[in-house]
Amino acid sequence: MEKYFIYISAGFLGGIIRGLVGFVKNKTIEKANHFRPSYFVVTILISGVVGGVAGILADTEWQVSFLAGYAGTDFIENLYKIKLARKL
Repeated sequence: MEKYFIYISAGFLGGIIRGLVGFVKNKTIEKANHFRPSYFVVTILISGVVGGVAGILADTEWQVSFLAGYAGTDFIENLYKIKLARKL
């Protein structure tokens, strides 16, 4: 059970970092001059949750779970396609 907590935590952290990278990119490249704290918090939490799900789906090592969490929805979508291809 402890290893799953580590996978979820690593994925969650990867998702949060991905969300923060997107925030910084938005502020620097797109020169956004408005900041809504509630939107920021919700976005970061959603990124973390998606990252946690991706981390538990990776289920091999914490490093892989972290990277899966960073990749987030891309990882989940491709994993679904791979699993679906096996069934066909």
